[in-house]
Amino acid sequence: MTGEAAVRERVATGDEGFFLGTAAVMVIVVIGGFLNLWLQGVTSFAAPWPVHLHAFVFMGWVGFFTLQVILATRGSQALHRRLGWIALAYVPAILASGTATIVRVMQLGTTPPMWTPGYFLVMNMMALVGFVALTGAAVAMRRRTDWHRRLMICGMAALLVTPVNRWMPVPVLFAVMSLASSLVILLFPLAGMVRDKRRCGRVHPAWAWGLGALVATGIATEVVGRSALAGAAVAMITAGQPAA
Repeated sequence: MTGEAAVRERVATGDEGFFLGTAAVMVIVVIGGFLNLWLQGVTSFAAPWPVHLHAFVFMGWVGFFTLQVILATRGSQALHRRLGWIALAYVPAILASGTATIVRVMQLGTTPPMWTPGYFLVMNMMALVGFVALTGAAVAMRRRTDWHRRLMICGMAALLVTPVNRWMPVPVLFAVMSLASSLVILLFPLAGMVRDKRRCGRVHPAWAWGLGALVATGIATEVVGRSALAGAAVAMITAGQPAA
């Protein structure tokens, strides 16, 4: 095996501990964020059924993602591949459930006070767009383990904007809305870049694509979310509704 081929092999395989540990951190961020609000009394289980459905779908993905990482790093690769087809149905379900919940919040006028309705709309839609794009690319490249596992991490990172917001002090959210959280989620692909560089002497391009997608969605949130265009979208969604 040539030196270049050896590097590619090291990048494509191994380092299972890093991916398992990264997934564990992501799960802690999700559960801890929602637990933080519950302990503060900001949220409760006394919510309408569409909210529970959205929570069930989202947390189901967190569980599925965790199971798949465990199977890929510590369990059966064959079972990991068979279960992977579930993602083809699950990703659209998250997009549909998330979009429906965002629209419902817009129409009821229950946007949290830290965000303007337009910003809230764009922030959450960009998280969904980033998740679908990166996870879809990961599924499409499932036969290339090196690309697949890195893009899956980046796709999951895109969904973490809202959980990270739940960790943020309220004054920070009022001051910069979701900008701080958009920067925090970049730590996941950046950590992967550092890990690759130290382990293999090079950074896998999948991290660059993932980082670029997360930066792009963050910029779109800041630019479009604060624009008149976002306000016009909210006006269209809420026409004839309680929040109009």
